[in-house]
Amino acid sequence: MRGIGSMGEIFLKILNMSLAAGWLMAVVILLSLTLRKVPRWIICLLWGLVAVRLICPFSVESPFSAVPSNEVIPEGILSASQRTLEIKTGVESVDAVVNEYLGDTYHEGTTVPYDYGNILMSKLGVVWLCGTSVLLLYGGIMDLRLRRKLREAVLLREKVYLCDHVGSPFVFGFFRPRIYLPSGRDRSDLGYVVAHEKTHLQRGDHIWKAAAFLLLSVYWFHPLSWAAFLLLCRDLELACDERVVRNLGMTERKAYAEALLSYSSRKKVSIAYLLSFGEVGVKKRVKSILNYRKPGFWVAAVSLLVCVIIGIGFLTTMPQERQTMGEISEAESARMQLRRAEIEIKQMLLDYDRENIGDAVALLYEDDNGIKHVHLLIEGRDETLGAEEQDEIKTFVSGHLDLDVQNISLICKEAD
Repeated sequence: MRGIGSMGEIFLKILNMSLAAGWLMAVVILLSLTLRKVPRWIICLLWGLVAVRLICPFSVESPFSAVPSNEVIPEGILSASQRTLEIKTGVESVDAVVNEYLGDTYHEGTTVPYDYGNILMSKLGVVWLCGTSVLLLYGGIMDLRLRRKLREAVLLREKVYLCDHVGSPFVFGFFRPRIYLPSGRDRSDLGYVVAHEKTHLQRGDHIWKAAAFLLLSVYWFHPLSWAAFLLLCRDLELACDERVVRNLGMTERKAYAEALLSYSSRKKVSIAYLLSFGEVGVKKRVKSILNYRKPGFWVAAVSLLVCVIIGIGFLTTMPQERQTMGEISEAESARMQLRRAEIEIKQMLLDYDRENIGDAVALLYEDDNGIKHVHLLIEGRDETLGAEEQDEIKTFVSGHLDLDVQNISLICKEAD
């Protein structure tokens, strides 16, 4: 019996959550890269929906759900009797191609160990945990190194510090965040820089970015997670710029853009910090600042409506009756897997003793805990197999299935 909360179960849950969230991540990535006139705070709100999807282990049922399947890899893979891999993406064409390939691989005669799915998921779970630990350790080391460098910072004004070891402004700290600026710079553009960083504090961007890094540490194995994290960092900066410049004239916006270019052009002296707010998408930010137009009411209203539609479509799951159809398919799949296992045992027996075994039939019977009984019908090539040979065959099959030999029955007959 598998323990509740085993590594295999945990990773399988994380894996299925990431695959279900992948549809939403792909949509938001596309919108982030293509939309120009939509306020960036709307895009940041969409990234918030992605975070909800990655965090929440359940979802509300809706007939408008756009997620084809919430369980791409069925939990049945952890069953002790499961010896094949199958996916259930909800896209029939994809399922047919992938599952046919997996089925062909299975029929090539590969020996699949007992409790294969649970063993595989447990091993992958260990790899996942190692990757998560490495990222969290890396973030912790970077945090400690930067804290050591910032000890020499001097107070300029409330929550604003100057430091020789930083090349661009950023916010650092979680419970007591502070603004750090590079020392020895012209103070003429200081107002724009501080306004930008204070806007980050007001918006709580330092918290959202830290949360995003934690999610990245959990879902590091999903390629879209890295793209999502990088685009979120850029969109946070763009949204912050929009709030700062929305009441500025063109002359002030040009000065703001020049200040941004000035601070980003200098090479950083300090180490790169994951939660810094400097030098992210500078070229696009400058263009956005100079071309900024305050969005009209209808643009904002339609954008919010799109957020609601996306939320309904990708934060919900299909109704129970549609899931039942999937469960029927899953039951049929389980029967097919059982038949494949019977064919595998037949082939094993023929390979085991081709000299004396002319043909063989294997019937498997299982319950919720896996295979509970095996019935073998063996046809001798020239004569009925003796008692000693029958015992050897039963021992051979029991070893392959990890089943008590008493649960294996065997009937022999002479060749016709």
